[in-house]
Amino acid sequence: MSLRLTDNDIRQRCQTLAHQIADDLAKRQRENGQFEQPDFYAKAFGVNLWSRIDPNRFARNIERALVSLKSDPKDKTYHREFIEYALLHTPGLKTEITREILRGTKQQCPDVANWQMLGLINRQKRQTGFVSKLINRAHLALILLRYWRAQVFLDRPKCFSPQYHAFCTALLSDSENPRHRRIADHATATLAHLTGTHGYANLLGRGAGQSFGAACALYMLLKNGYLDAADAILHRMEDACREADQLPLNLLAPALLPEHPGPDNPDTPGWYSYNRHDDYLAFAGYWLLKAAQVPAGDNRQHPELAIRRSSIVAQFSCPNYHAQMTLCGKQGFDVSGAPVIVSVQGKSARILLPPTGGEQDVPSLYNNASTPLPAMGESSFSRFLLGRRIQVNRVEVTFDLTGIIGHRQIEFQDKRVIITDHFPDYEPGQVDLFRILIDGTIELEQTSPDTAICPQLGIKITADTPLQITSKAAFSAVGIATRISAKTKHGTSATLTISWGEIYA
Repeated sequence: MSLRLTDNDIRQRCQTLAHQIADDLAKRQRENGQFEQPDFYAKAFGVNLWSRIDPNRFARNIERALVSLKSDPKDKTYHREFIEYALLHTPGLKTEITREILRGTKQQCPDVANWQMLGLINRQKRQTGFVSKLINRAHLALILLRYWRAQVFLDRPKCFSPQYHAFCTALLSDSENPRHRRIADHATATLAHLTGTHGYANLLGRGAGQSFGAACALYMLLKNGYLDAADAILHRMEDACREADQLPLNLLAPALLPEHPGPDNPDTPGWYSYNRHDDYLAFAGYWLLKAAQVPAGDNRQHPELAIRRSSIVAQFSCPNYHAQMTLCGKQGFDVSGAPVIVSVQGKSARILLPPTGGEQDVPSLYNNASTPLPAMGESSFSRFLLGRRIQVNRVEVTFDLTGIIGHRQIEFQDKRVIITDHFPDYEPGQVDLFRILIDGTIELEQTSPDTAICPQLGIKITADTPLQITSKAAFSAVGIATRISAKTKHGTSATLTISWGEIYA
């Protein structure tokens, strides 16, 4: 990290990337105002972005998008909250145009924090009367009661996602209500600790690695003086943009958009059935341009490398690695059977144990084979039951496999992560323990039955029982993953150790 890094450097780079996105959107727009792929709200955020950058240069794109917005079907998938937010924040857009576009539409109001927050902010923006203020105060109280847990915004009740935490924080930060801004400032510290110096802002829960969550986190970190963390996120976004030749939907697996993107295409990891590339492209551009316009400040802050104590998310950070995992959730993509681990710190950091949860309630590339918990072959898979911190640096996960309860303990040390699986083994060699996934692009060399090394990262993996290493075994948010598992010939437990700096010890 350069000692000469300033917020002005970051703002200029954010502006460059936002302008590139605006140009990309203009090229992707068709004559009828639609984009190449179906979208929910890309046109509205495109209008916003083009209007804020250069309304004269993009006048034709803006006009086509507005005409198309007026004719969009107002069905049950209509994202009114998102579209209204974009239009209400578009400079120079006449109120009559916004009303015409939204006429006949309804608020969706799902039980999801970011949608509820959008509804609150939109109402606050368009109505300023006494009754509206009372409604807004009651709505905020409901949001805080249902989704706010001391520095953490839940995605849904009992479910955490840094992507949507960042989005909610950014929405409140821009509010005219001082209380909203105080809550947002309080929540930004969580983003700083999750991002650290490695720049991967959203590695847990729903939407892991997706671009708009990273852009929201970048905006908030820059706004609150966490320059190193903001620079690290921007570095990841710029790298992904260079690699994919555009800002990709998933920063962890950057690639050009395939001809038929979606959950049936293995070239689109991190893609779920509701994702729309142009939506996320325009949305990220909106927040990047806002980041470019953040006033200069002198309140530079640094999150410490330490253990972060929470009943919702566990974090451990040291010079050798950064680990984080969610301890509660309702579905497979909400919880962490194994920690997400980024090896070392800074711009040279590399994801070692990737995010593994796809949204399995809808079609995705992820299936039970991607669950990093014990299983029996490829037919019976563990189900996450509970995660809890049992010591300051130790987490226990309770799981169910064929009706039998098992336990996993994960201990975080400065140079090691130790994972121990305990499972009542009623037939020796029947259960595949661990089933830990590693980024499939990382080369492992098995030097003995119970040991593998990665010279590239200076990592050694050992176990007290022979290891089975299977390449291309499953999907993770970074793409194809290698699986490490083990069977015990006797006994009920096995221990796996990941070590840094001890590769030849």
